[in-house]
Amino acid sequence: MRISLFAKLIFFLALYCISDLSIKNNILRKVIRKANRAKQIY
Repeated sequence: MRISLFAKLIFFLALYCISDLSIKNNILRKVIRKANRAKQIY
């Protein structure tokens, strides 16, 4: 029982980290796109 609970905890932590990373990557991509557009304008 303890092992399964621990495994679930690790699974949820990994899932949270992956979702957090994907959100950060989306924000970074948007910032990079805006920077590229700004370079093209100037």
